[in-house]
Amino acid sequence: MATRAPSQVGIDDAVLSLTDADLYFHFLDHTCKSAPRWHKERIVLQVGIAKLALDSEPVFHSVLALSAACMCNDTISKGSADPEVVRQLLDLGLQHHTLALEQMQTMTSCLRESDTQPLLASALLLVPFALAFQHIQHWVLLASGLRDTDLLTPRDAVLLLRGIGATILALNSNSAESRGPRPDTPWNTMFSAQITTDSKDYATIPERSHSIFPILAATFHKALSQLQRRIESDPATPQADENTAAVLDAYNILNDIMSSTFSNLENSELPLEHVTYIGHPLADCRLKDMANVAKFPLAPDSLLAQAPGWLRNFVLRRPRPAHTEPLARSFLAFFSGASKAYVNLLLPLLDPRTTSVDNDPELTTGEVLALDVYAHWLVLMLLVENEAWWVGDFPFFALQGLITRYGQARFSSTSSIQEQWWPASMLEVATYLRQWK
Repeated sequence: MATRAPSQVGIDDAVLSLTDADLYFHFLDHTCKSAPRWHKERIVLQVGIAKLALDSEPVFHSVLALSAACMCNDTISKGSADPEVVRQLLDLGLQHHTLALEQMQTMTSCLRESDTQPLLASALLLVPFALAFQHIQHWVLLASGLRDTDLLTPRDAVLLLRGIGATILALNSNSAESRGPRPDTPWNTMFSAQITTDSKDYATIPERSHSIFPILAATFHKALSQLQRRIESDPATPQADENTAAVLDAYNILNDIMSSTFSNLENSELPLEHVTYIGHPLADCRLKDMANVAKFPLAPDSLLAQAPGWLRNFVLRRPRPAHTEPLARSFLAFFSGASKAYVNLLLPLLDPRTTSVDNDPELTTGEVLALDVYAHWLVLMLLVENEAWWVGDFPFFALQGLITRYGQARFSSTSSIQEQWWPASMLEVATYLRQWK
C-alpha cells in the first residue's frame, strides 16, 4: 500500500477534526453574514433556519453543507490556500448536501405536514451550495496544476430551482391533516410581516457599486436589441419555430430582469411570471393570465399554509431589484421562469464533452441562440460575483469557458459586421477590471 505524504496526513486530520458543531457555529457566525446586517434575509438565516436546523435532519445537513462551502471560500480568500485542504472541505460539504437531497426526496414522495418547514428551509440553501461547488471545484483544479476542460454549469442549481417550484405547488395542493389557526410565537409575530427594505436610511446594495454596473447599464439596451434581432431572424422550420419560441420566451424574461435592474424606479418589480429566487409556482403562467393576481393564491387548508409566516413569506416574495434589495434572487428568477423547452435545449450544451473536439456535433441555430441568451445572463451575474460569495467566480469562468468551447464567431456571425458580441466585450471589461483590483 502506498504511503501518504506527511502533509497529506496533516490535511486529513485537520478536516476530520471538524465537528458538526464547528460547521453549525461557522454558519451562525459567518455564513449568515453574507446578507447585509440590516436586511431581514440575515435574520431569517441566523434565527429562523438556524433554529429549524436543530430539529430537522435535512435542514441540518443543508446548513452544514453551505457552511463547509463557506469555509472553502474563506480559506481561498486568505491566500496561499492548500488546494487539498479546500478539496476535502468541499467533499465534506458535498456529503452533507447529498444527505439533505436524499432526505428531501423521501419527504416529497409522500408529503406530510411535518415535512413542510424542512422542505422549504432546505430549499433556500441547496441552490447556493450548487453554484458555490462549481467555482470552488474549478479553483481546486487550477490550484492543483490541472486543466479544467469542462464548463462551469448551473445544471444542478437550475434543476433544484425548478424542482423546488414543483414542491411548492404540491404543498399548496395537498390538504393539511390539522386545520385551524396555530398560536403565534414572538418570532413568528415579529418576522411574519412581508419583508421590506425600502427605507431611505438603508444603504444602496453593494452589487450596484460594482465597477461594471454603470457599463452594463449604459450598454444593455443595445445588446438586447441585437440579441432580439438574432432570435427573430432564425429560419422558419417547424423545429426552428419550436426552439425559437422557447428562446424568445427566455429572452423576454431576461429583458424584464435587466430592465428592472437598471431602471431608476425604486419600486420596480419583476413580472409575476418569473417571481422568486427558489422557483415560484406561478413561473409557468403567462402575465396575461395573472392580471388580477396580486400575490400567490395560497390555499388556506393546504400544507403550505401551515408553514410559519416568516418562512412562507420569504420563499414566496417577489424579487424587487430596488437599490436596497440583493440582486441574486432577481437574477436566478431567469431560470425559475424559463420554459422547460429552453432548459432542455440549453443544459445538454453545458455538459462535459463525451467526444473529442473534432467530433463535436454541429450546433443548430436554436442551440446557438439558447447559448447566446445564457451568455447574456452570465454577464448580468457578474454583478453579484463579489457580494454573493456562493456565486463567486462562477459567471466569469462560466462565460470564459463558454467562449473557449464554442468560439465567439459562432455567436457574432449572425450579426452585422459592425456589431460586436456583447458578452465577449463585457468579459474583456471584467478581465481588465480584475487586473487593476
